[in-house]
Amino acid sequence: MQYSEETDSMCPWSIMSSTELLQSTRLPLVVRTFEEFARVDIYTGDIDPVYFAIYRAREHFGETWATRFAVAMLCYYHTGISAVAADFEGEEFWDHILQQYPTAPRAAERRHWRGQQGLNSLASMKSLSPNPNEFFHHLYPLSGSGTYQFVKKACEKNLKGFGAYFVLKICDYMDRCLGMPITSYAGLAENLPTLPAQAAELLYPGRTAPTAFALACNRLEPLGLLAPPLFDRLIGPAEVETILCDWKRAKYGSHLVGDDVKDKRNSLRGYGSKAERMIEFFPLDFPLTTFRCELE
Repeated sequence: MQYSEETDSMCPWSIMSSTELLQSTRLPLVVRTFEEFARVDIYTGDIDPVYFAIYRAREHFGETWATRFAVAMLCYYHTGISAVAADFEGEEFWDHILQQYPTAPRAAERRHWRGQQGLNSLASMKSLSPNPNEFFHHLYPLSGSGTYQFVKKACEKNLKGFGAYFVLKICDYMDRCLGMPITSYAGLAENLPTLPAQAAELLYPGRTAPTAFALACNRLEPLGLLAPPLFDRLIGPAEVETILCDWKRAKYGSHLVGDDVKDKRNSLRGYGSKAERMIEFFPLDFPLTTFRCELE
């Protein structure tokens, strides 16, 4: 990923897809509209930089290693912890995850994954898939054509501690990282995590969250934005959900464009050679002062 100096308030920008195809565009350095924010969020890779790394890890470290990394991310949501755990197979993988439980750092998304509640969640994951390499296949239809509704019902039946956020995260790992397409997101609008639901209602005051979310999806559709890390299709509901999260946090100053790229890369440092190598698989970080959000 590269950027250049300001030119008429627009910045020529390029980002490498996970399949090493260069995507080039121009991004506003002062971000005001929802549409502008969506473009910046996507083409900086800040929408979710971990997906770039998991996809490339499949190529460099193998399918099963990347799968175990993704499973570990569902536990602590910490890239360094996940990179170490991914080196363990079978029963040893779950033993390692459990051994880390008392002291492992948790990202904000898993800050409540503690005490007996977290242990029950971990036990449900192991019970579903004693072999972590098969974890996502237990949540995916044999037909090879997954849907959000199928994954949601499978999580509700088999897993504890997997609410709306992590149901969607599983879908994203499948669809964007592990070659398991999710062909329909019907039902997502009625099961939004709290933050994107609030963001949608903020974007469209007076509308219910499902209606506001549908309007946000329709609003971005004409822009023709492509979904990272492959940039192989137009963005859809899953990407809009994440954009809404980032937009709300940026609007109120708790998010700077690029801080997720920087945080997830930095979390790999000090966790071994594969973790250090994975840093290369992420979008490049950039100064957090590059983009200024003055969101309407």
